[in-house]
Amino acid sequence: MENLLDNLQQFTELKGPSGREAEIAQAIRKKWQQFGEVVEDGLGNLSITLGKGEPHIAFVAHMDEVGFVIRRIGEDGFISLNRLGGIPERVLAGQKILLLGRKGPVKGVFTTWPHHLTPDSEKYKVRSITECWVDVGAKNQKEVFELGIKVGDFGVYERSWHVEGDFIFANALDNRGGLASITKMLQQLAGQTSFRLSAIASVQEEFSVRALVPTVRELNPDTLVVVDISPATDTPEMKEHSDIKLGSGPIMHLHSFHGRGTLGGVLPPSWLVDHIERSSENVGIPLQRASVVGVITDGAFAQHLNHGIPTIEVGFPVRYTHCPVEVCSIQDLQWHADLLVATGKGFAEAYSKISSL
Repeated sequence: MENLLDNLQQFTELKGPSGREAEIAQAIRKKWQQFGEVVEDGLGNLSITLGKGEPHIAFVAHMDEVGFVIRRIGEDGFISLNRLGGIPERVLAGQKILLLGRKGPVKGVFTTWPHHLTPDSEKYKVRSITECWVDVGAKNQKEVFELGIKVGDFGVYERSWHVEGDFIFANALDNRGGLASITKMLQQLAGQTSFRLSAIASVQEEFSVRALVPTVRELNPDTLVVVDISPATDTPEMKEHSDIKLGSGPIMHLHSFHGRGTLGGVLPPSWLVDHIERSSENVGIPLQRASVVGVITDGAFAQHLNHGIPTIEVGFPVRYTHCPVEVCSIQDLQWHADLLVATGKGFAEAYSKISSL
């Protein structure tokens, strides 16, 4: 448990918006190379394969987090941004941000009206990203440049971490928690597989959900397990939306669909659903089932590669997804890692049954 938590804390402290994953990738490479050779493709995806022979199962978790790109630096020193991924603009006013300049991270804050002078027309307004500005304490454009910041540089939420009981409060649990679970799985299965088991740490999932394609095409697994978050619905805002709760176990998506202009999602085959359910039962892990509209993962397009790759999403519940602080359960993460181990261990037998049909 401590190893899982230590890894997660380290991973969340590292900055890695889509397209700028080098910092988190370096940490993942260092962890994974204990178990074998780590391969990097031209886009920055990392992969490792344990064992030899057939069949071949792959697990993927993305390294990147949602973020920002500098659009304009004003003469007055205030900075305008574009969103990089699904940033909820309603949470930005007054929040801290890190801009990743050439001289190191620069701390800033999103501007907001002073409470005492806020007009009625602004009290309940959510600004679009085009109306948001960042203050880094510069008096003018020149001072911003002197901080090493230029148009096109990236930004992320300020780092955050604390634990209260069973709950972790941190940035980028989506999807550093998935990376921590896969790392734990590799640690437990290294040297124990009589078939091939691959792990992929992918890039740019929050940007395009397609950047892992070169590595998946090259590995060509028989099955792909996408390890990611699933939005928890146990807060007052989400009452009666579904029954996904923190502390109730990992989540298997029976259906996911983006539904926001992207016709992408995953409908896992029944034999793979059965395998995940049996795996959870074999190790006594509670498993939550979900149908989710509004979610898209790396599996949406990877499943169409080569001759078609049966794909399933196995996540862990997270509150306040894509916000500056997300929340998950330590127990869920432990169960999540245990489920991945059980899924890997039993895969050859499950696959042999459907292959013989």
